[in-house]
Amino acid sequence: MFLEGQIIEFLDADELRPGYVRKQERDRLQVIDPRGRHVSVNGDRVAIVHCPSRESEFPTLAKGILEKVRSRQSEVDVELLWQSLGPHGREFLPIELSELFFSESTPETASAVFHALSEDTLFFKRNGLRFVPRTAEQVASEQTRRLRQREREESKERLASAVHRLLRGKGEISPDMEPVIDRIQGWMRHRTGDDVGPILEQLAGVNHARDAAYEILLRAGRIDPAADRFLTIAGVGESFPRAQIEAAASLLPAAHASSRLDLRDLPAVTIDDEDTLEVDDALTVRQENGEYVVGIHIADASAFVSKGDLLDTEARHRTSTIYLPTVVARMLPERLSTDLASLREGVDRPAFTAEVRFDSGFNRIGPIGQRLVLSTIHVGRRLTYDAADNLIEHGDPTLTPLHQIALRLQQERAAHGAITFRRPELKIRVRRGESGARIKIMKVDPNSASRVLVSEMMVLLNGLAADFAAANSLPVIFRTQEARDSVAAGPAVSVEAAPLHEAVAFDKVRRTFKRSRLSLTPGLHSGLGLSAYTQASSPIRRYADLVTQRQFTALLQQNPIPHVREELLQVLAAAESAELEIRALEERSTSYWLLEYLAREKMTGVLNAIILDRKGTMELEDYYLRGKLPDPGTAEPGSTVQVTIEHVDPARGEVRFKRA
Repeated sequence: MFLEGQIIEFLDADELRPGYVRKQERDRLQVIDPRGRHVSVNGDRVAIVHCPSRESEFPTLAKGILEKVRSRQSEVDVELLWQSLGPHGREFLPIELSELFFSESTPETASAVFHALSEDTLFFKRNGLRFVPRTAEQVASEQTRRLRQREREESKERLASAVHRLLRGKGEISPDMEPVIDRIQGWMRHRTGDDVGPILEQLAGVNHARDAAYEILLRAGRIDPAADRFLTIAGVGESFPRAQIEAAASLLPAAHASSRLDLRDLPAVTIDDEDTLEVDDALTVRQENGEYVVGIHIADASAFVSKGDLLDTEARHRTSTIYLPTVVARMLPERLSTDLASLREGVDRPAFTAEVRFDSGFNRIGPIGQRLVLSTIHVGRRLTYDAADNLIEHGDPTLTPLHQIALRLQQERAAHGAITFRRPELKIRVRRGESGARIKIMKVDPNSASRVLVSEMMVLLNGLAADFAAANSLPVIFRTQEARDSVAAGPAVSVEAAPLHEAVAFDKVRRTFKRSRLSLTPGLHSGLGLSAYTQASSPIRRYADLVTQRQFTALLQQNPIPHVREELLQVLAAAESAELEIRALEERSTSYWLLEYLAREKMTGVLNAIILDRKGTMELEDYYLRGKLPDPGTAEPGSTVQVTIEHVDPARGEVRFKRA
């Protein structure tokens, strides 16, 4: 059909639109719509042909045609038209249906029928430009579906209204709100797909939905005010289900087995924070033939937790121990994590051990001087970092050579491109009492002798374990990190050389690093200066470490390897996701209590801050808290300025500073 110069209606994204055909090339039409938009249309998309027209008259004529169509469409009774057809299975053109309903077949009546049936889809199904009457059973089924959909929408509207009232209310919550409170509590605990979640996100904002839910549940008496706010918001329980507690209680201390290397006669030492109860690692050193034999011993949690048992299932769900200023939410019940598996002073414990030999100059002896074994150890001394620092300073016969070895290991890694950020860290502890929460802030020096010692020994063990796994084709979870760009990286940063510029230097170097990733394939870890790296040093506190340790212990015992690659992929995916969530949770809690401390203690004081850039980004000295200074003036990056706190809201994580 030749349509050039005709006013038509065509399907555009499944909607019928008017147009004027300016040009036709075979089956392609160049069409202009009433708004002047040019469209290329296939001929088979033309539903109605109205009349010829000049292009200049098209907008006026189209307006009149559409008014007539709307008028005739209001007369169409779709259900009556469907009933008049009876049980037909064939397709109908709009012009046929208009003849049947109106007893006339004009372009306007055909268009009216097309529009009516496109809007009311209960009785007819459109197939291209034709319509098929639905069967009575199909109509009844669709009516039921629509009824249920309306009921769901009305229910959702009532729920949204109830949530809105709860968000706006401040006083006591009425009993009729209990079903809504139940749904909010279920969503908080289990992250279910309940409609109440999206409603809270819409009303309170995505980033504040769980905070809003927390406040509602607190008012409703569904939350213990003494429970940690951030754990509750994250849906993490401090306590364990009864079944897991009973499973842990039924465990017995591990007796020494003949298949394990007996190292109980060596004086093992642990070095941890004073309040650490989950003791993952211990160290030994002995001299043989002028060489140092260093033992790095990791608590063998796999001796107590088997793949798929109750404790393993719960640990997999929790993924990690979470350390917050107010509380520790452990991955394993305390009977296991702080007792049976923990390397406690004065008791025998099963361990996963790396033995490494060093010469008298503290140089590592090649592969022949190292091995991985299962062992039984006995911790003779439990030390804090401060106590260990004091002993190293005074020449302790065990710790001093270990520290010298650690320094040599650090130098070796640095020669392979490793960068260690030597920034002090804040440790915040909150203790609740009758007078309220008492906030204690401590500065941790990562450069202290004992912390360098422990850190290097753990890096050494994990690097050796990765090499062992790669050499033995043992499937484990590796951690990799691509190399930094050599131009962007620049020279290594020495914090001691320029302490006032430490924050600026840290910021500059941090931008050059790529994010580390988990993988089932060994690869470079540039930040550590190692060709391969895994993590098996914290099996009491990290589920991925427990799984990795379980792989090693099975191989060393010549048992079937418990986790195949497909299972490790699942663990890996969960670990990466959980790692980000837990880090965000810990950072948010720490930020809250730091801001709370500043609000209580420093609101009226003058504080020192270091300018990081010319846009006014600053970092509060002694607290490592970053913010924006509205008017940095001429202060250069690295310079120190004095500021005061203008506004602080710990719950929202907000703080504003101004020049003093």
